[in-house]
Amino acid sequence: MTLANFKNNLKIVLVVICLSVYGAGAYLLGKSQNLKELMRVKGTSSQNQLSSPVESPVPFADTQSHTITPSHVRLCSNTAKGFELAYPKDWFTTYNLEDQKCLFFAPYSFVLPADTENFQVPIRIEIVTIEDWPTVTKFYENPNDLVNVSLVENIQIDYYPIKKITAQTTGNGQQERGLAKITYLISSYQETSSLIFASGKPTVLTYTQLTKDDDAGIGIQTLEEMIKSLKYF
Repeated sequence: MTLANFKNNLKIVLVVICLSVYGAGAYLLGKSQNLKELMRVKGTSSQNQLSSPVESPVPFADTQSHTITPSHVRLCSNTAKGFELAYPKDWFTTYNLEDQKCLFFAPYSFVLPADTENFQVPIRIEIVTIEDWPTVTKFYENPNDLVNVSLVENIQIDYYPIKKITAQTTGNGQQERGLAKITYLISSYQETSSLIFASGKPTVLTYTQLTKDDDAGIGIQTLEEMIKSLKYF
């Protein structure tokens, strides 16, 4: 073998070796990339499995709406006047005529007399006609022989615009002097050329402290909670 043949054969062997090494390297590199991709996909799948329970809604969730009546109250409905409300279940209400339902409330049992004009209970409700509403509003806003008005303010309970009138008895009537009387006037009207009621009915809700021993704060709070449950139909 001549030196020239030897060099040519050596070149061929080196080329073959280089190609083999390159091929093996490319194969191993591709296999490694496939393995990494496979591992990455598996990792993503595991991550989704862990996060899925958190993103899913919890079954049997304890959700309540305003239409659910709590267990400590009762519903009272007056179909003649077209309203209903909730009141404490340990309170009492009674009536003689259908249109008197849900108008008189007290934390004790009572008998409604035939003439209810001057009958006193802690909480009393009155539905007023639209025509009489301006006169009724002026009557409660101004002091008279029976009560001294100390404060007239516009408030809102839930979505009802309300005029709250704070007064005290003068002692000239059946009640002693200095007892609290809080009246809530719900008008819910829009004033244009005439009084047009957008929703609800003109309503007077009154808490009256009958004796000095009565807790006026609890009575007022009870009435405000009843107003929150008030619905017209």
